Amino acid sequence: MSWDIKKLNWSSAIITISTAIFALVSIVSVVIAYTTWQTQSEAARPYFTFKESPSIRLTNELNVELKFNNVGIHPAINLSSKSIVFDGTLLREPILVDDYTVVNDIPRDTTTSLLLRIKGDFSQADINPQFIVICLSYADPITHKLYIQTIYTQWAGVIAQTTQPLIHVEASQKQEILNYLKIHHLLQPKK
Repeated sequence: MSWDIKKLNWSSAIITISTAIFALVSIVSVVIAYTTWQTQSEAARPYFTFKESPSIRLTNELNVELKFNNVGIHPAINLSSKSIVFDGTLLREPILVDDYTVVNDIPRDTTTSLLLRIKGDFSQADINPQFIVICLSYADPITHKLYIQTIYTQWAGVIAQTTQPLIHVEASQKQEILNYLKIHHLLQPKK
């Protein structure tokens, strides 16, 4: 009888160890699957880039047209933007603070335009450089996540009666711009 008890204890121990190993492997598999799903979901999120270089027209007002393309796999919904234009010296009040909301969803590979119309005296020979900061807020309808994307650009102004292009801001200027936006309470778009 003692031999049967030893055999039974070994059998129980092997079954218990096998069950524990199986449970551990199952937990690891679930963690890996969840991590993979999160990574794939984040890679598929909506994300906006410039479709082409922004166009600048200078008449009796400054018109800046920015075309954004959703390069993500998922569509974007509830797209809203806050556009802020201010003098490159960072010493003056913003010349434009504009909120805009798009009604339609923006599917993958779809372009949406943002037109900034800035009234002012743009007839002078030279115009100081201007920062243009655009803070986009949008949601992913599949994951229900909200995303905030801020784009920092600088219009070099008008030099010798020649309209300069719009360029990206240098990394060294970002903190100064953030300080300016914080002072003027302009950091986030309306949600």
